[in-house]
Amino acid sequence: MRQIKIILPILFFNLMLSVANAQLPGPVYSTADSGVRVYFGATVKMLTSYSPRRTMPGYGTNYFLMPRDGSGVENTFDITARASNLYFSVTGPRVGGFTLGGKIFIYLTKDISSPSYGLLPGLLYMEAKNEKWRFSAGQQTDVFAQRIPNMIDGYFALAAAGCAGNSSRGQLRADRYISAGDKGKVTLTLAAAQPITNFYSSDLRNNSANRGVPNLEWSLKFQSGSDPEAWVPWDAFEAAISGVAGSYRIYKNDTVGAVLVNKGINKPAVRGYAGEFALRTGKRFGLQGEIYTGQALGNYMGSIMQTTKGPKDIEVRSTGWWVEGAMFWKRNLQSRIGYGTDKCRKEDLIGGGFLSNSTVFGNVIWDINRSLSLGFETTYKSTQYVGLSDNRGMTYMAMVQYSF
Repeated sequence: MRQIKIILPILFFNLMLSVANAQLPGPVYSTADSGVRVYFGATVKMLTSYSPRRTMPGYGTNYFLMPRDGSGVENTFDITARASNLYFSVTGPRVGGFTLGGKIFIYLTKDISSPSYGLLPGLLYMEAKNEKWRFSAGQQTDVFAQRIPNMIDGYFALAAAGCAGNSSRGQLRADRYISAGDKGKVTLTLAAAQPITNFYSSDLRNNSANRGVPNLEWSLKFQSGSDPEAWVPWDAFEAAISGVAGSYRIYKNDTVGAVLVNKGINKPAVRGYAGEFALRTGKRFGLQGEIYTGQALGNYMGSIMQTTKGPKDIEVRSTGWWVEGAMFWKRNLQSRIGYGTDKCRKEDLIGGGFLSNSTVFGNVIWDINRSLSLGFETTYKSTQYVGLSDNRGMTYMAMVQYSF
């Protein structure tokens, strides 16, 4: 199974989106230009996770279950605050008919598979926007497959279990907003995005690199029935289609003495298409979901994080989907119930790898006030392998979050 080793450090989705779209507090600093406002915010988030089955990668983020082994002991327990974060936002001044702005979002973690702490930028971008256009440049979340479920682990969000996209990468991006009057709004987005990050093995025998051209991502979204008094955070009806296209190269070397001899270059093609929807009934209940299909989408959280297989690096094809129901008991008390699954083509795995991965989840999230939140979530995971033992079991998570 060939996996792209740079996947894990780029998984910043649920919390990034919630912070990026959240209502900002009052500015903490103003420049001499009265049109410029600077905002600052932070979240301290503690997650506790317990599972009687061995999760991967652990440290509070459980994408799938590892194969069963002969040890007879698979229990895992984690307490981590890696999902804590800082963000800064600037708006203004106006230039012509556009308002300038920028955002920085930083996780207090080294990478997704390490228990140590450091600074890991998730969003770093500048923008110019008005009522009809938004132009932006920098590190942003994927245009492809944008919807996410609301789970208490902001890293997970059903990644590798049907929810593709929602990682972040460098982009040059344009959004066009088209009003449909009382019927709603249409948003068309086009982005040139950073392709796969270069990877070189320690002996230079097996390497991955981009081909000198960006990936192309696009989406077309329709929204209707906006209600600022609704508790469910989406419109009465939303629908979108999106896609990604690109390619990269994998080249292998052999050694003859101290000379590296090239054995061949393979050029996997990255392809993906997604459909998304959201429905809201009244202000308390909503339903949302997504379906995707494509190939070599491990770098976009699809294909159970697999990209290519075999000596010729054949693309792994996959299909996944998820659905989530939201119920707000009160404005500050909600429950989410959902299911997601991802399945790869068995013939593409060439005798080994992840065949399917699915998750059922349910949670309760209580916002005691604007600063303090508590949450509890239960999931049932099933991970199937080719050539290895399958694994399935429960995971239990608790959250305490303080924001300011």
